[in-house]
Amino acid sequence: MRRIVVLSLLGLLTAGLLSADVSIIERKAHKRLDKGKPGHHPHGPGATGSQSLIDSSGLKYFINTDITFSTSSSASGAASEASYTAAVAATTSAGGTMSSTLNDAFDGYEAMCVSLTGATGPCSTGSASYTMYNKNGPATTECLGSTSGVNRQVVFPVQAIGAINAQRKVFVPDNDTFARWLNYFTNTSGSPVTLTMITSNNLGSDSNTKITGSSNGDNVADLTDTWISSFQNYSGNTSSDVRLGHVLQGPGASVPVSNLFFADGNDRPFWAYTFTLQPGETKIIMNFVTGQPSKAAAGTKAAELVGLPPNALQCLSTAEKGQIANFQAAAPIIQVPTLSEVGLAALGLLLAASAVVVLRRRSAIS
Repeated sequence: MRRIVVLSLLGLLTAGLLSADVSIIERKAHKRLDKGKPGHHPHGPGATGSQSLIDSSGLKYFINTDITFSTSSSASGAASEASYTAAVAATTSAGGTMSSTLNDAFDGYEAMCVSLTGATGPCSTGSASYTMYNKNGPATTECLGSTSGVNRQVVFPVQAIGAINAQRKVFVPDNDTFARWLNYFTNTSGSPVTLTMITSNNLGSDSNTKITGSSNGDNVADLTDTWISSFQNYSGNTSSDVRLGHVLQGPGASVPVSNLFFADGNDRPFWAYTFTLQPGETKIIMNFVTGQPSKAAAGTKAAELVGLPPNALQCLSTAEKGQIANFQAAAPIIQVPTLSEVGLAALGLLLAASAVVVLRRRSAIS
C-alpha cells in the first residue's frame, strides 16, 4: 500500500510539472506569434505592374504591384485580370457546355480604400473622404506552394493612413481554386479610431453584368449575403468571361458588411466594413473570389469558402486567424489551468503531508 501511495504522489507531481512545461512552451509560442508583423518574411522583390499566380484549375490571376499612378479599381493589390491558361468546359445559355478558354474576369478587382470620416463608398481618388491603398512601392512574396515550389502570397508594404497602418496580402493556392485578400489595419495612436474599409472593383462586364446567385438563395445582393456570384451575360449562346463567386463575410462575424452595392447592369460593385480599433489593435478584413467555368460551380465554391475549409486558411498564423474580423476564423481557445512554480511547490508539500497522514493511519491500523 505504501508503494501505491508513493507512486501515486510521484505521478501527480510529474503530471503537474509536465502541464507546467506545456504551459510555458505555449506561452512562449504565443509571444513569438505576437511579435510577428504582417508581411515580415519577404522573399525577394516584386514586379512592377503585376505578379501572376495560377490556381489549381489553370486560372491565372494578375496582381497589381508597385502602382505609381492614381487609380481606384486598379490600385495596389488589385487583380487587373484573371484568365484560364487552357480551355475549360464553359456553360452555354442552352444548358450545355463548350470548350473555351475563358478570360477577362476583371478590369481591376479588390482594390481598397479607407475612410476616416464615415464615408461608405464608392472609393474615389478625387475625394478627401477616401484614401486609396496605392503608390506604396514594390511587393514581395512568401509562403511556398504545396505542389508548385513557388511562393503563393504577394505581400504589400505598410501604408500610413492617418493613425492607421494599412497593409495587404494576396494569396492564390496551387492546390485549390480561389484568390484571397487579407487587409490588415493597425491603430498606431493612443486613442480608439473608427474607420471604414471599402473595396473597389471593375468586373469589365459593363451593362452585361448579371448576378447569378447569393447565399440567401436569390439573385439580389443584400447586407446579409455571405457570398454573391456573377458573370458577363451570354451573347447569343456563349459568354467568354470567367464565372465569378465573391465571398464577403462569414456568419456571426464581429465586423459584418456595413454597406453594399452590387446590381445587374453595373460592373462596379463594392462592399464596405466599418469598425473601431483600440490603441495598438490590429484587425484583418478577408475576402475571396473564385473563378469557375459555370455559374453553378462559382456559387458552390463560394459557399464552400464561407465555411473556411483548411485550404482557405493556408499561410495564416494562429495570431492572424484571431485578428480576422469579418469571419470566425480562429478556433476556440480552451484554457487549461496551470500552476506557477510557487503553486507547484505548495502542491508538492500538500501531497507530501497528505501521504504522511495516510501512512500513519495505515501504521496505526496495523
